[in-house]
Amino acid sequence: MNKYLEDQNRVMREYGFSELINARRVLSKPLIELPLRNQERMFYDLSRRLKRFAGHTTIAYTIIPDIERGKFKRDECSARAANLRDYIEHKGNRNVSITGVSGQGKSYLTMHLLSKFEDRQRIIFSFKPDDHEVHLGIPVIDAKECLPNPFRDINAFSEAYMTAFFGEKVSSGIQLQQTPAFLQEIASQSSDWKGFMKTISEKRKSASKNQIETLNAIEQNVKSLVIEDMGNVELANESTVFDFSTLPTKQAQNFYAELMLRQIYREMEERKRKGVLICIDEAHRLTKSYHTILDVMSREIRDKGMLWIITQNLIDILPEMRANFGTKFTFKLGDADLQILSYNQLVRFSVSMLQPRQFTDIEFPESQAFAPVLTYVSDGSEYRESPRIVAAVKEARMEEGAGGRGKDIDYKEEIMQILSERMSYATEMGKEISAKYGISKDQAKLGIKTILEELKNNNEVGRVKYLREGKPIVMYYSKSPNLSNLHTGMQSQAVDILNELGVHINRVSTTGERGAFDIETDFFMVEIETGLKHSMEDLKERIAGTNLRVIIIVPNSELIDKYKGLGERVLVMTIDSMREMLTEPEKTKTQIK
Repeated sequence: MNKYLEDQNRVMREYGFSELINARRVLSKPLIELPLRNQERMFYDLSRRLKRFAGHTTIAYTIIPDIERGKFKRDECSARAANLRDYIEHKGNRNVSITGVSGQGKSYLTMHLLSKFEDRQRIIFSFKPDDHEVHLGIPVIDAKECLPNPFRDINAFSEAYMTAFFGEKVSSGIQLQQTPAFLQEIASQSSDWKGFMKTISEKRKSASKNQIETLNAIEQNVKSLVIEDMGNVELANESTVFDFSTLPTKQAQNFYAELMLRQIYREMEERKRKGVLICIDEAHRLTKSYHTILDVMSREIRDKGMLWIITQNLIDILPEMRANFGTKFTFKLGDADLQILSYNQLVRFSVSMLQPRQFTDIEFPESQAFAPVLTYVSDGSEYRESPRIVAAVKEARMEEGAGGRGKDIDYKEEIMQILSERMSYATEMGKEISAKYGISKDQAKLGIKTILEELKNNNEVGRVKYLREGKPIVMYYSKSPNLSNLHTGMQSQAVDILNELGVHINRVSTTGERGAFDIETDFFMVEIETGLKHSMEDLKERIAGTNLRVIIIVPNSELIDKYKGLGERVLVMTIDSMREMLTEPEKTKTQIK
């Protein structure tokens, strides 16, 4: 843009609401008329005449009644910039719908309008990969990283499922009647998807034929909704674009979008969020369902914020919902949508005349007298760099319910509980805590990271490099009440491997038992060594007391050298090496005998 246009942008006066609805002002003629031959052409290029309005929405022309012919006609007026924010906010209802067939300019108008409300918190739902919403300069979050836990609100679970799988055309049938009750009953008995599936299996045992069909349908549909990482998070009060495109199925995208909408709107009702602008692109995914929260929001959001929806067709929006949008910016529409506009022939004619990038408000207050046709003139600055960020969450506080929700998470208590039972590593502990409290794995792992370091420094837990399935990991173990449960965990793994390979075990010693090998078989002995002992005298005594081979199991390969030199009958190895050795028959025969 050259300096002249930049200067024009700074000083350009925009018509507000009161001026846009003033026929005398809007219909005034330009000082210099266009040649008649251009007025009579339906498809003439406005770009030259409107170049000075780059970065603004402007009135291109108006549609007025044709008194002589009894129909309507296009009327050229002076081009004027329009202040659409003032226009929207001065209507009693600030909800906005933007509709029109593909390729007409909805994206550019949406980006322009959202930029006019930069002082508000804007929450935007995007469903297409790399769609225009992810280029608004607003931080973008992969929605998959912060999905709400479906089981914290049983009614929301049921309604989100119905929204995802039952469109407006499905209005009857036994399955439809039975599904909501089954969903609420089963979800109330579940804290995660695994439990949900198990409850379905149990209910099927005593169900009738029709009920079994319904349960089978629910089970099949739910398979597309199962996401391993779910967190019941409290989202930050900042403008955010949620990108749902990475979820695997359309049904999963719609289901979790509905749940997230309900979570956000509940926070708006509780006044935790104020004056929020919620914008839903591809809104037909939700607006065709009678179960979506958007119906309630469109009616009740006015004192809490604004709801904007973008979709191609008016018929994509249920009639009851459609009536609750005070501004309906409309680009070119199909025949079915034009039929909806038959109540106002001037508006219908206006929409039928629209060319690409041209739109009108079919809820224009003076639409019986005239209808301004507007266009947004791009200045090339609509697309901005938008940072991709990790879900910005606050400390998770869960609603009361199954699985320990409703409490602050005491990470120290949770870690010590896990390590009192077995050795474990950070990712595994994070997974267990995330499932228990309904938070994301990353959030749980972040929560335990500093606690683990603190526990290690206080000598309450220990850690050791551990070779597991060929991969080195840092394993944590409790140092109380016994020496360590690292020993117990390794012993348990060795027993599992021997049982799996069909090796008969004569005896497994208890923790702390002196004078006995940890595992005894007919052909060899197994001793678990964590590397924490300073003296090996008792181990040497046990080796001297048997004529059988002795396999010493250590956590990692670095400790193998520590136990070398204990005799020809002694083999030192990791858990992985033991499995490998015992599954190679020829090698086993030569080494174990």
